[in-house]
Amino acid sequence: MKNRFFKNLWNAILVVLFCTTNFAYAKNPHLHTIKTIAVKYSIVIVAVVGFSILLCIGLSIYNKFFVSAHLKDKNLENASLKSPTDIDDAIRMFIAKNRLK
Repeated sequence: MKNRFFKNLWNAILVVLFCTTNFAYAKNPHLHTIKTIAVKYSIVIVAVVGFSILLCIGLSIYNKFFVSAHLKDKNLENASLKSPTDIDDAIRMFIAKNRLK
């Protein structure tokens, strides 16, 4: 079964390779056009990476100054990750964590 899958995958790769080879080498590529496309692609990739880093920094600053001010209990004990065993325990845990009276 495994060998059959790899054989079919290999055959599909070869079919795509041989079917597109004639079209790829039928005409000399225009180097100027390819270079322009590569430069535009590089600029877009750099912009995506830059905005990702900017977004990460912005969200970390937002969490540090705005979200941490709204947290009620910053130091959670080890029991905070324990799952309740029954409904009464779940209600007590909800009231304790949300500091309801």
